Amino acid sequence: MSLYPPSFCPPSLYSPVSFMALWVLLSPAALFAAERFEFEEGHLGTLVRIILYAPSSEVAEKAAKEAFASFQRVNETMNTYDSESELSRLNESRGTTRVSEELFTVLRAAKHYSTLSEGAFDITVAPMVRLWRRSTRQRELPSERLIEQAKELVGNHLWELDERTQSIRLLKAGMRLDLSGIAKGYAIDRAFEIIQTHGITSLLVDAGGDFRVGAPPPRTEGWIIAKGNERVLLKETAMATSGGSVQFVEIEGIRYSHIVDPKTGLGITGLHTVHITAPTAMEADALATAVSVLGKEKGKVLIDKLSKVSMQINEEPEAI
Repeated sequence: MSLYPPSFCPPSLYSPVSFMALWVLLSPAALFAAERFEFEEGHLGTLVRIILYAPSSEVAEKAAKEAFASFQRVNETMNTYDSESELSRLNESRGTTRVSEELFTVLRAAKHYSTLSEGAFDITVAPMVRLWRRSTRQRELPSERLIEQAKELVGNHLWELDERTQSIRLLKAGMRLDLSGIAKGYAIDRAFEIIQTHGITSLLVDAGGDFRVGAPPPRTEGWIIAKGNERVLLKETAMATSGGSVQFVEIEGIRYSHIVDPKTGLGITGLHTVHITAPTAMEADALATAVSVLGKEKGKVLIDKLSKVSMQINEEPEAI
């Protein structure tokens, strides 16, 4: 996920996940079983699309309104481009900081996925990302000295959570946290759960190609999702996409992705596209970034350890 400056920016400019085309195909019979509603708004720097089946327009509109409001709250909490966001204030803090329940939930998950992936997913990578963005603009690799300086501020061991006080402690001055590899997934899940509280079970929440689907539309076996040239039938699951096949820069004859490897401080060079299917969008989001960094073989080892999680890697760039 990417959290954007105040102006709306195309996903291709910032988002660390590849935008995936998405369509929902319905059988004609489904139209007679329930009423279908579709809503769209811009949030998190991309287009958020909600499709749901509800008994009335009033129910549908109320559910969608609350879901979009939750996207806005996530942006206001976790947007590093907004100096007034809770995450930005945390990044400027020293010592131990008590945070909101929403931010703590995402931080706890980030800690888990960083440990699980042995650092391939790491929210402390922000100093490296900042350095790499400057390098891509200049089209030259950062110096070893600058990379080593950034590495001093990166690592899952450099921050601690306290469950009792719902607080976080950053152990080194100058550290910065970036939740762009997990917050969009969380936002999708939160919106999904809010819609469910209105008694709606057949729904889809899509944010820039990452999505979560509920029960199938009436009289169908699932949501038919188009990704690239392939169509898959999904229900009660989530999917996220990441990779460097769309956003990359060529430096000294080598193509580097916008996705930074926390161990090297450079963009990854395996320009593939990763699709992760998992029970929740937050899990899929974090794992898609982790597998992009790990590569196919190590990524498969990671995914094989997990229940109800699968991956697909396309080696060639996909049409967007």
